[in-house]
Amino acid sequence: MIGPGLDVPGGMTAVHRTWLTAVAMEGIEVDYFETMGEGSFLTKLGKNIAGEVKFAARLAAGYRPDVFHIHVADRRSFYRKLAYFEQAQLTGRPVVVHIHGAVFEEFHDASSTNAKAIHWMFQRAALVLVLHHRIQEKAAGWVGDEGRVEILYNPVDLRQFDQGSPTDTKRAPTVLMMGEIGERKGAFDLLAAIPDILEKVPDARFRFAGNGETERLADEARALQIADHVDVLGWVAGDAKTQAFLDADVYCLPSYAENLPVSVLEAMAARLPVLSTPVAGTPEAVIEGETGFLVEPGDRGAIAQRLSELLSNTELRQAMALAGRARAETHFDNEVVVQRLVNLWRSTFDAPARA
Repeated sequence: MIGPGLDVPGGMTAVHRTWLTAVAMEGIEVDYFETMGEGSFLTKLGKNIAGEVKFAARLAAGYRPDVFHIHVADRRSFYRKLAYFEQAQLTGRPVVVHIHGAVFEEFHDASSTNAKAIHWMFQRAALVLVLHHRIQEKAAGWVGDEGRVEILYNPVDLRQFDQGSPTDTKRAPTVLMMGEIGERKGAFDLLAAIPDILEKVPDARFRFAGNGETERLADEARALQIADHVDVLGWVAGDAKTQAFLDADVYCLPSYAENLPVSVLEAMAARLPVLSTPVAGTPEAVIEGETGFLVEPGDRGAIAQRLSELLSNTELRQAMALAGRARAETHFDNEVVVQRLVNLWRSTFDAPARA
């Protein structure tokens, strides 16, 4: 398996770490080659070079796994992985390419060079994995007539949300957003909607957990005179991340671009109703009116209206929470996803090599 370092923040590495905990992964040996890490530019560059050297050396020494699994995103991530793909192809073993990244379609369409490189890789892969139906339709055109594209949903470990409880059952009604603080995730749209929400739910609290433009968020909260209702948590992980979900009543991710956001799946696993946007794979997780609400990106009025409705209606929250958890159990549970992954790997063993 080839992808970013397991210590790198983000949904892609959360997926990898979750996979490796599955019972369905028992008996399968996974060698993980890290292509990037955290730190300064020079530190990252050094890790990139070290990862490539290690991979090339292993192949030169005769390393031949049953299948290669390469995780790709857009921009530099894609071209880094293309080098690994070319080397893996030379072994004659099947190579699975797994698309991540919220703007992969835009990356493809941005230049003829990107499009040709993607087609070159995908048309020779034994299997291309995608996260939702919309990107599957696009990828079907990229792999050619003989290519194969399958959907593999992101996983969530349901167990971690069954082992705790809210730290304060008498707390004010709380909205959580988990993800990079910036325009793409819609953090500032949520912030701008808060004054209208407070008119209807005066004691509501809003917690933003993630790295990015945290200082700007705090400054704008003060400018809107809502700082007393806003917590800027910064990046959270592990038990603190789980507790942040357990301490919330509603989850909100008003993104402009996603793939299949892991945080939405985690919120469903934590029995939270979700307010999000109908982008990419999100509507395959959040069922409008059943497990949550979907509003158009940038519609701050709709964000305020739907969050006010959820925060004011305990019965509605509870019904959506239970429906979301049930959907997480059937579609996104780590054991369900990993068993499908293993079956997909095995299906490539007898597939003819694609030159």
